[in-house]
Amino acid sequence: MRRADLVAGLSFLAVAAVYFHQSLFIVRGFASDRLGPAFMPRLLAGALALLALALLARAAAGRSEATPPSPARVRLLAATVVLLVAYALVMPRAGFLVATPAFLAAVLACLGVREPVPLVLVAAGVTAALYGVFGRLLGVLLPPGPFGRL
Repeated sequence: MRRADLVAGLSFLAVAAVYFHQSLFIVRGFASDRLGPAFMPRLLAGALALLALALLARAAAGRSEATPPSPARVRLLAATVVLLVAYALVMPRAGFLVATPAFLAAVLACLGVREPVPLVLVAAGVTAALYGVFGRLLGVLLPPGPFGRL
């Protein structure tokens, strides 16, 4: 049994439990749909719990990868986690249309994309697609930032 997989599986299971517990406090409005606003967070918590259990089962069965990850992969993971935390902290003030392309461009740069044109086009294109689907089509309220209501 690989201890790292065991620790990761237990950690993800704990995160899923906390995430599900927090979904219990989502207030259902009078105009919500049949599934309600807590459906998606609970679905995601369940999916994370299932994946964590699969990782635990794999570790218990001894099918875990025995070789440690390379230092470059560890640095990439650490950079991605730092960028995700920064994105979550900056999003409420900067807004979706500012924070998201900056975050995506930074992640792409970490992944090795160095040409500025593809980097900017992908970051702007993904942001525009996400804004179109969630902000306009589905009516999700996205953080407006300095631009006011989107």
